Amino acid sequence: MCLHPGHPENNPCPSCAIFDKSLPDGNPRHPDVLFLSPGEETHIAIDETRRFISELANAPLAGIRRVGIIDDAHTLTENAANSLLKTLEDPPEKTVLILVTHLPQSLLPTIRSRALSISFSTRSREEMEKILDESGEGRLSREERDMILLLSRGAPGQLRALLESPQRPNFGRIPRVLTVRQKTAPFDTDLLPFLSEPEGFSCLGDALESLLLDLYRLEACPEARTSMPVPPGLVDSVSHLKREEFHDRVQELRALAIYNINRSMAVEELLWDWNETLASGNDEPSKTA
Repeated sequence: MCLHPGHPENNPCPSCAIFDKSLPDGNPRHPDVLFLSPGEETHIAIDETRRFISELANAPLAGIRRVGIIDDAHTLTENAANSLLKTLEDPPEKTVLILVTHLPQSLLPTIRSRALSISFSTRSREEMEKILDESGEGRLSREERDMILLLSRGAPGQLRALLESPQRPNFGRIPRVLTVRQKTAPFDTDLLPFLSEPEGFSCLGDALESLLLDLYRLEACPEARTSMPVPPGLVDSVSHLKREEFHDRVQELRALAIYNINRSMAVEELLWDWNETLASGNDEPSKTA
């Protein structure tokens, strides 16, 4: 996008100078950088995608090309994703289209076949713990700390966003829902409204998938480090078949979440069945490294 690559005499060109001014969310004000994301919704609809494609086809205003960024591209509806195929196959001149996702397997095969996949390495658990310690957030409970590290997926920016989230107190309540069998109700009913929202729905899926991986780790090595405290006996309580079943259910719910499903009902059914699976579990958490 630079008008003068290399910046002779270290003077930024007018296009690059725009990046020095950013919005509160960190996004640049550059007129040639276009963003598309689900926002507060659970999916990106075809109408939004068509408007995005139409605007992307315009000539650059300040730089030498236009850049379109689709965040959480896995939330594109099937129709929205299909509407992108022609643009991906034959993009407008001087245009770059970037699809960002942490679930590439959820993209349509026709999307993946038309795109170049670039994976970015994430920070290690130790590095993320150091960043969290340096954030000055010393009032986190053990459960909140574990969940923020888990949900941040090794991305410092995501970690900071989670720390600033108004839903942060709810993060620490998720592990108990997944690791301790509830005898009177299958889950914390006060937590249901949060878990039924897009952010909470995603958090629950991430936490359950991580716990299922923890069970395999503990089975291979009882001293293995886990993403959250795992009660003794839970490894034996959740069979291999059940682990695969719940993993498949989470993947299915992620795929269905881009449509207008009843997330509250889906969460209730998932947690009810999971609670039944924990019938032989132990309520005492084990120590994690």
